[in-house]
Amino acid sequence: MELKQTIWVYIELVNGEITPLSIELLGKGRELADAHQTALVGVVIGDGAEQAAASVIGYGADTALIADNAALAGFDAALYTTAVTALAKKYEPSVILIGGSVNGRDLGGRLSAALRIGLVADCIDVRYEGDDDTLTWIRPAYTGKLFVKIQTTTRPQLATISDKIFRGNEFDGSRSGEVVKEAIDLAGVTATQHVIDFKPVPPEQAAVDLDTADIIVGAGRGVGDEDGLAKAKAFAESIGAAFGVSKPIVDNGWASHDIQVGITGKKVAPKIYIALGISGAIQHKLGIQDAEVIIAVNKDPDAPIFKFAHYGIVGDLFEAMPVLEEEIKKYKK
Repeated sequence: MELKQTIWVYIELVNGEITPLSIELLGKGRELADAHQTALVGVVIGDGAEQAAASVIGYGADTALIADNAALAGFDAALYTTAVTALAKKYEPSVILIGGSVNGRDLGGRLSAALRIGLVADCIDVRYEGDDDTLTWIRPAYTGKLFVKIQTTTRPQLATISDKIFRGNEFDGSRSGEVVKEAIDLAGVTATQHVIDFKPVPPEQAAVDLDTADIIVGAGRGVGDEDGLAKAKAFAESIGAAFGVSKPIVDNGWASHDIQVGITGKKVAPKIYIALGISGAIQHKLGIQDAEVIIAVNKDPDAPIFKFAHYGIVGDLFEAMPVLEEEIKKYKK
């Protein structure tokens, strides 16, 4: 298969398994490849790359391109940059999509410098809007207050993509594809780190986590003050829900960024999301759009959140919370 001028997705592996973010990007990459009638290539590096090739193809790639060198078993920014740079120079892809993980951001920035090309960081969408191969990237700006469209003139077009945006990519075991192994010459390249010992430690998690909770309560500007915020948090605890806040609460200094819900914070997908006093700005909407049910409580009947919430309560959120508590506890029985 011709690999030049194709769509590439950098595949990140953890313990030999494709990360959920890489699976998301394969789904979006498949969409772009079909729209431009080209092939999708998954670039696989790391321990377990050959074993992961079938999964890469099953999630949408036409080709799994494996960088082969024993030194690439674990992520090292300098070595991985050298590998991807060599592959990109040989095959000249049109696009390279990289997940916006810690390692992905590191790789993306280094790759931009190595190839002397532009990089669009932390995108939330990408699409073709013209007849040529130029992509339009969409990303938040001014801490999510607005969204901008960006086009790059350099090739390949390179971007890092935020997670939990392109959900729903399902594995298809009937897909067939090609596996191409490329030997990578790392002579003269010095690793940036050396692991002398490793002991896995299970992560510490709160009893109810925003990433996994079935029910999340989100508090916004409508809580009024920090006392109102405390009452909203107590309501969340009473129903066994995780607690998050909208951006204005963090901007006021009432809560830390790690519980901010929205495109510039955490993107969540609970069974039930209860929005208390949240207006429904676009950056918050994009962060909760995968919730199965959204219940909004707001005094303003024209609040934007009512346009996409499944259920809306126009009224005082402090009067609504006891009623919701009773109903939610019935639901959980």
